[in-house]
Amino acid sequence: MNRFLMALVALATLGSSNAEAQAWIRDPGSAYVNLGYRVMRADGFYGDDGERFDINDFRQHTLALYSEAGIVDRWLMATLEGEVFRRSVLVDQGAVTGFGDLNLGLWTGLLEAPVHLSLGVRVGLPTGDPSPEADGDPASQTVADLLPTGDGEVDVGLHLALGHGFGWRRVQQFVQASVGYVVRTTPRDTRASLPPAADIRDQLAYRLETGIKVDRPFFDRLWWIARVAGLLVVQDRNADTSTGVPRIAGLGDGVEYAAVGLELLAELGGGFGLGFGVDGAFYGRNVPATAAYKLSLTYQRRP
Repeated sequence: MNRFLMALVALATLGSSNAEAQAWIRDPGSAYVNLGYRVMRADGFYGDDGERFDINDFRQHTLALYSEAGIVDRWLMATLEGEVFRRSVLVDQGAVTGFGDLNLGLWTGLLEAPVHLSLGVRVGLPTGDPSPEADGDPASQTVADLLPTGDGEVDVGLHLALGHGFGWRRVQQFVQASVGYVVRTTPRDTRASLPPAADIRDQLAYRLETGIKVDRPFFDRLWWIARVAGLLVVQDRNADTSTGVPRIAGLGDGVEYAAVGLELLAELGGGFGLGFGVDGAFYGRNVPATAAYKLSLTYQRRP
């Protein structure tokens, strides 16, 4: 099946966990890059208990990079992903801008037939700032504490991804799913004014998606994608999360969500592609209660 497609469909849904489905392993010398701009505006927030409550006008802009590189035929592919720009704003109160967290991954193919099955290890690096410093009065610092650009901790995730592509009549279709267990560590607090970190709980990451392309002029360059994805806290889900890294920006301990997304991907030729998508959580804890819109530019190099 078209490897350009398989790279495109491994995109982010929410937060910094950008790609969790890597069933297809790239050939050696093959590479893929995705640069995505994502924006959201929210007047609601899912709290610790999953209930929605109103907040002042919150806006967030991120520029995320995702890349793949094939190293060993079937057996090894490397990924690099993360937010190279993140700006969170509480309108008329304050804003924080900075570099986000990065993730490094290694994937190996376990099966190629009758389905594709791969195993991956992803390491999250605390390159963002969990406790940004504000310029100005104490009120400005209070706002900055609510808007970290990173979670301040190293995490390690073990992921399984399963995928299959097939055709029927004039339609091509793929389905893929992934599940992963993410082991998280205690975040670093770089400023003594923050409360002590709570016990950090691990997460289960999951993803299911499908896409179709119709074999007709013009439409044969378009892929229509639908997905469900999320994070689930797997330890004490009802623990008090009032301490530790603030989470109004969707980072830190206790973050979980279930989201649906739609995306349109267009193959432009010459290895380039363009995508537009929207996704939003229908359930969450410690994440904004709103839809996010994404515009992405992609490039693929074949060996």
